[in-house]
Amino acid sequence: MGDTAALRAGNTARVLNEIRRRDTVARVDLAGTLGLSAATVTAVVTDLLAQGLILESKTVTTPGRGRPRKQLTLNPTAGHVAGAKLNTHSVTVAILNFTGDVVADAEAPLSSPAVSPGDLVRALMAGFDKVLAASGLSHGDIAGFGVGIPGFVERETGLCRWSPILREAPLNVRDLLQREIGCPVTIDNDANLATLAELWFGNGRYHRDFLVVTIEHGVGLGVVIDGQLFRGARGLGAEFGHTKVQIDGALCRCGQRGCLEAYVADFALVREAGAALTGHALPTETHALIALLADRARAGDAVPAAIFRRAGRMLGLGLANLLNLFDPGVIILTGARMQFQGLLMDGIEQSVRENALRTDRPDVQLETHRWGDGLWARGAGALALEAMQIPFQADRQFAQHVAL
Repeated sequence: MGDTAALRAGNTARVLNEIRRRDTVARVDLAGTLGLSAATVTAVVTDLLAQGLILESKTVTTPGRGRPRKQLTLNPTAGHVAGAKLNTHSVTVAILNFTGDVVADAEAPLSSPAVSPGDLVRALMAGFDKVLAASGLSHGDIAGFGVGIPGFVERETGLCRWSPILREAPLNVRDLLQREIGCPVTIDNDANLATLAELWFGNGRYHRDFLVVTIEHGVGLGVVIDGQLFRGARGLGAEFGHTKVQIDGALCRCGQRGCLEAYVADFALVREAGAALTGHALPTETHALIALLADRARAGDAVPAAIFRRAGRMLGLGLANLLNLFDPGVIILTGARMQFQGLLMDGIEQSVRENALRTDRPDVQLETHRWGDGLWARGAGALALEAMQIPFQADRQFAQHVAL
């Protein structure tokens, strides 16, 4: 792509992302916010309208005594993408329209916590077929597929170097799935999915610099700097769960010791639960066991309560390190284990106070945002939308690759 074409592609991506961020916006506001000339915005908008990617309202608004304005919005019917979240027990698949609304979702079980490549493909395709049937769409209607997987993932190559859910690694998950799915597939770490969801659709739209910390089967981190998701030189950056909080500490599932995950993630709570719940019939299923541990802590049982408090303090130590490193505008805590925030937050806040640098500036805000499964679905869809190819032709197939 030549310099002129690359510049135009970049301007197109910026305009689309700004319309998405603001829901509705006038041309003049796009020019002011993005620092583009009115002529450039007009040219980009004209192309996007012709391609059917955006719509222009028929209603004209006149703010104050200014010039009449028509509002621009994304066209939800411009196309569809699919997204999937892989975890230790199942595959969740969703279809989204061009504005990021979930059209349908479905789930398919994984045969075991660590699966073979063949089992992974079969489960994902089963979920994909279910969600296509629920939406009334076909394979040919899907312009892109985003997949989130826990572990060490190179987005550019599609290579997963390690994942707790894969029996064989390294494995090029992108190439493996793309042969079956038949449309462009993009792979990323699952914490980046949560961060994209916040950046495109959530609280992150209102911040230029923020962090997203996910707490569930593992502990993940997404970093947004100046409105852009940071992935690192090899796509392996921000492995927060594997930062060290104790020398020669507890064994982590990555094979090293003293990782933050080894004190905060699901497997860490399960490791502690046996000794804490003596006298109780212990469930074999992880979520049920952690729920029992939480119930006993809420009931005033000192040992389970201490386990959650220790996990909170370890997480707070990690968050304090992030604050000292990045000085973000906000840290957003999300993921399934934030359902236990009442048991964790005292320890988190105490540890942050004790370990973060103290200044005369207001404390950085810690937000909790419990999206449920919709977080991952919209994040996976955003990953596919981010990689979609434009412009959008009359036959609704993307022809020229422009990374959003």
